[in-house]
Amino acid sequence: MSEFDDWVADLKQKRDELKVKLHLAGKDAEDEWDNLVSDWDKFVRETQLDKSAEEVGEAAKELGLRMKAAFDRMKQAKD
Repeated sequence: MSEFDDWVADLKQKRDELKVKLHLAGKDAEDEWDNLVSDWDKFVRETQLDKSAEEVGEAAKELGLRMKAAFDRMKQAKD
């Protein structure tokens, strides 16, 4: 094999590895999104029960922080 052929083979391997990493990152983001949606649905259900404004506020704050962190991670993974 020539040096050029080796270089092309190396590029193909790196391309394939990146494709796998992107697919896995997408799956991780999808799983995280599904978890956030589930948490959101749970939050909505629970806030409709007899909860104090303080409990609802704390739950909303916690969920908001988790969602912001997840969105930031997804944005960084995309960049």
